[in-house]
Amino acid sequence: MKAKLQSLKTDLYNVFVVGNADDRQLAKAYLLLAIPLFAIFFGLGSFPKF
Repeated sequence: MKAKLQSLKTDLYNVFVVGNADDRQLAKAYLLLAIPLFAIFFGLGSFPKF
């Protein structure tokens, strides 16, 4: 479990701080951000209207 958290931390650092992430790191980071956002949108009942 500790190794998974360390790899996730490294992936997020490479994506948002350093900027030299590969495709797999990008996918993990964006899914990690997208899942809670979709849960909030579905929980509130509507998507924001632009």
